[in-house]
Amino acid sequence: MPRTICLVIVLTFFFMCLPGVSYCQAADSRLEMEWDFLKPTGKSRDLDTVSLHILGKISETKNRSVYRGITITRVRGSILPHEQIQSLDSSAVGAGPVFMVRNETHRSGKLTVAVDMSGGFIVYNKRFPVGGEHYNFMWRIGPRLIYKFSSESSLNIGYMLMHVSNGLHSQIHNPSYNAHGISFGFVANF
Repeated sequence: MPRTICLVIVLTFFFMCLPGVSYCQAADSRLEMEWDFLKPTGKSRDLDTVSLHILGKISETKNRSVYRGITITRVRGSILPHEQIQSLDSSAVGAGPVFMVRNETHRSGKLTVAVDMSGGFIVYNKRFPVGGEHYNFMWRIGPRLIYKFSSESSLNIGYMLMHVSNGLHSQIHNPSYNAHGISFGFVANF
């Protein structure tokens, strides 16, 4: 399994370095880093999720931006599988490519309100959650406040809803989970 994770990380960086094909040019090459601190929404899931998203803008229109990058996530805790009495440890670490779309609305001065929507393919170091697979899809959506110090740097804070699932229809092989929480980020030119 470590070879698979290494392969995913190498492929992710390869795809990040490819030039973006877009009908419009991104304003500048900025790197955005976001950290999510999420808690589960379901009673049978006691999973705390911390994720780092490293994103580069590949396309921009008047109020919509498209990003691609990598997500690194660490989940700690346990789940209570269907028809089980005892919780099972379901801690894991994963990484994979991610794409994000941000819709922004300029409010006043340096403040902007946005809605982020992202999806990614995550490969974990073990079956996650317990009874699942080594891979999952991670979907996130939520509002964000962005304070722009300049055209090159900003800070943001948001509220995220997340769904993690491997896409299989059977509950036995698809122990998905949902989480919500806060997200912090910053943008800078590198």
